[in-house]
Parts: sequence; C-alpha cells; structure tokens
Amino acid sequence: MRAKGLAALITLTAVWGTTFPTIKVVVGRVGFAYYVALRFGLATLILLPFALTRREQLRRNLRWGALLGALYFGGITLQGWGMEYTTASNAAFVTGLSVVIVFALEVALGREKPSVKLVGAVALALAGLYLMSLSGGAYRAMLGDLIVLAGSFFWALQIIAVDRAARGDLYSLLFLESLVTALCASLVAPATGRPTPVEVAAALPPLAYLATVCTIGANALQIYGQRYVPSVEAALIYLLEPVFAAAFSYAALGEGMGPAQAVGAVLILASMAVSSLRALRERPLS
Repeated sequence: MRAKGLAALITLTAVWGTTFPTIKVVVGRVGFAYYVALRFGLATLILLPFALTRREQLRRNLRWGALLGALYFGGITLQGWGMEYTTASNAAFVTGLSVVIVFALEVALGREKPSVKLVGAVALALAGLYLMSLSGGAYRAMLGDLIVLAGSFFWALQIIAVDRAARGDLYSLLFLESLVTALCASLVAPATGRPTPVEVAAALPPLAYLATVCTIGANALQIYGQRYVPSVEAALIYLLEPVFAAAFSYAALGEGMGPAQAVGAVLILASMAVSSLRALRERPLS
C-alpha cells in the first residue's frame, strides 16, 4: 500500500504540472473567477451521482469536506488571479513554496522548533522569488508572483488538512471539496468581468480536462496517496511539481527562463529541499 501511495503522489505531481499552462490559457479567456466557478462546477456535477449514493458518508465528512473546499478555493483562486500577470512556470515555482510554508506554520503552531536550516530555507525562497519576478515587466510579474505566493499559504494549510482528513470517505471528500470551491467562486465571479458565450465555448475543452483529470483525478490521488505516505515525505515528492510545470509550460506555451529566473527557480527548489529534508531527518518514518 505504501508503494501504491508513493506511485499515486508521483503521478499527482505530473498531473499538477500540466495544470499551469492549461490554467494560463483558460484564465486568459474567461478570467480567474469564472475559471474556478466553471472548473469546479463541472467537477461537482460529475461527482453528484456518486455523492447521492453516500448520503451518510457526506454527513460524517461535512466538516472536513467544507474545510478542504474553502482552503482549495483560496489557493486556486489566488493562483489563477496571479497567472493573469505572471508566467505559468513562475506560478508553479512560487506555488511550490507551500512546502516551506508548511514547516513555518508548524513552527508557529509549536509542532516544530525553529532552526538555522528553516531560516535558511526561507531566505533561499525569498531570494529565488525575487529573481524569478524579474521576468517580463517587473511590476506586473512581481504583482502576479505575490498573489500566487498568497495562494501558497492556502495550499500549505490544505496539505495539512488533507493529512488529517485523508481517512474519510474518498468520494464524499472529493464532492464536498469541489462543491464548496464552486459555491465560493460563484459568489466572487459576478464582481469580475463576465466572459462572452464565445469565450466560454472556446475554454470548454481545457476546462473539461481541468475538471476531470486535474480536479477529480488529482484530488483523488492526493487523498489516496496521503493515506499511506506521511505529509513530510509527501512534501518531498511535491518538489517535482514545478519541474514538471516548467517542462510542460515550455512545450505548450513556449515559456522559457532567462538566467536570473533559472537561478531563482534553483534557489526555490533548494529552499524546498532544505526544509523538507530537515523535517524528514528529524521525524522517524514508520
């Protein structure tokens, strides 16, 4: 089961990597709020028949499902909004900082002791973020990266929450997470620019991919994988996500990195590795 959990999380990082160039395309057509509402509304409709057969499990998992949905909404909305200003590959590396934030939050909650290595990881992350934000128009890129960084705090909380909720019923958690995300996005969407029917129709194919493979499939892989892999070890595997994203963004969008951005990406990966390896050494794995 542990091997299956590891395989699920490795597959998950590859799937997550494909989301960034796809999100970039969809957000460019319908805007960040309608992208979230349409993506998770479609996922909710697909999961509805399964949810109707598990009403008791829905009641039992309502609290955790609602929490996961609220955190997912915060992360995915800020990520999509930020990608209106920055590149898909930048967004992927900045999102990866959630690994560092997980351990910083554990220090704040008293579950981890502050250390020189953790401070060093944060310093590397900030330096990397600064260098990566120098691509394109400096102000717009920095603004986009900062918005995505705010979303990384929600992703960090979501990773911690999944670690505690993963033993619940898989279908119920998936449905509730998608439903709450869609409802929250539906409340925000009217305050943003409304896309035309033609723009929505053009975005439907990538939206269908995001709703099925990257929402239902990816969230199922995360919940399943973290049942058998501790969150600290899972965080190590998640280091692969920005690497996959950079490769897919180059192949799909032609996005490249200049010397400064490449160094920034390496620094962010180094910060993630330092924080993750530190926790892995200090916590015995069972």
